[in-house]
Amino acid sequence: MGERFFGVIAEAYKAWNTELVGFLNRQLKRSPDTAQDLAQETFAKWLAASNGAEPPEKPRAYLYEIARNLLRDHWRREGVRGEHLAASLDDQDFAPQAGSLAADAGTQPEARADVNQRLRLLQAAIDAMPPRQREAFLLYRYDELRCEEIAGRMGISVRAVEKHLQLALAHCKRHVHGEAS
Repeated sequence: MGERFFGVIAEAYKAWNTELVGFLNRQLKRSPDTAQDLAQETFAKWLAASNGAEPPEKPRAYLYEIARNLLRDHWRREGVRGEHLAASLDDQDFAPQAGSLAADAGTQPEARADVNQRLRLLQAAIDAMPPRQREAFLLYRYDELRCEEIAGRMGISVRAVEKHLQLALAHCKRHVHGEAS
């Protein structure tokens, strides 16, 4: 591994580890031990993926992408992923239709299967978004950042962020509710 790459990771750790742990802790609904573990695993994955590669242009964004992937894996393992995603959709622009995503999954196996299917569709929709659109959407929904903050992080205008979010929400609605693209 190149000395330069190792230096980038070491600097990233110094600069963003505390921030990353805070982000993970919020996402995990105040689970500091798990947040610490996932933050450590985030840096370990980055280190393991380095095999002679050049450091990413935007190391902080790359770091958060790894962390989000680890969160998804964690939620899958813990069985709470569906609950978290359903809660994250409670938004003025993406309110679930009565009886669809908000169905009481505890009562009927059919309802649970329907919720799980819609959540799989939502995950597929998020994965299929263009990278910049997905980045804006995830910063908004999971990092809970305002449009101005997202614009600053992404180096684009607030209007461009709003457009990315509009397109992302419409994309998710189409996929989850089965409408044609």
